Amino acid sequence: NKDIEHLLLDMFTAGTDTNSSTIEWAMAELLSNPKTLAKAQAEIDHVIGQNGAVQESDISELLYLQAVVKETFRLHPAAPLLL
Repeated sequence: NKDIEHLLLDMFTAGTDTNSSTIEWAMAELLSNPKTLAKAQAEIDHVIGQNGAVQESDISELLYLQAVVKETFRLHPAAPLLL
């Protein structure tokens, strides 16, 4: 039972670690590219509004932000040895 518990814990933490790593890299890339950051912010403001919350249905309209995430995956893969 302890082995299964440890395996599940490892699987859960591995998933959250890759997500947080990707977000950190995306933020670092955006901060080092102010024009890209401004364009992403403008898209979010246009689609969601300045005081809104992102809904799942909004994601399909955030094409530039999707491209930023994909480029982050390309530049900084979460698991480079597995690819």
